[in-house]
Amino acid sequence: DFTHYRLADGTDTEIITWLDDCTRMALHVSAHRRITTPIVVATFRKTVDTWGIPASTLTDNGMVYTSRLAAEGRHGGRNGFEAELRRRHVTQKNSQPGHPTTCGKVERFQQTLKKWLRAQPDQPATTAQLQTLINTFLDNYNHHRPHRSLPHQATPATRYTSLPKAL
Repeated sequence: DFTHYRLADGTDTEIITWLDDCTRMALHVSAHRRITTPIVVATFRKTVDTWGIPASTLTDNGMVYTSRLAAEGRHGGRNGFEAELRRRHVTQKNSQPGHPTTCGKVERFQQTLKKWLRAQPDQPATTAQLQTLINTFLDNYNHHRPHRSLPHQATPATRYTSLPKAL
């Protein structure tokens, strides 16, 4: 999923997140001026190169993720992300329209991230500065902060590395 964040100068940015559903491990989080399908594909590839190919993905129905709900005349086509998943034999799952709770784990992660970002005394003025703050947050979130929903309040990284991966 991706979310919006406003820089100190008022410029809008978007932050894309690839989150492991089971362990809450944030596999990739990056800031961009605007999320496009090529950015979705590039960040997915980067995530796969680091962590391996997932058995499936779960996203909302944004046009950067799927064209299945596109205007008449485009039904049956695939966008670049859908083509990438098919090429890698990854099952694509999309939330049901009007049911945002399906993607609740990533939505909650983004809420936590944005709350932490807003609490920082020096707000980022550039996408690069925002990315530096995101990287600091990710290290703490994945490796140091116990997660209440995980067994024994483990960190996402501890849980992620201890479980076998779906094929």
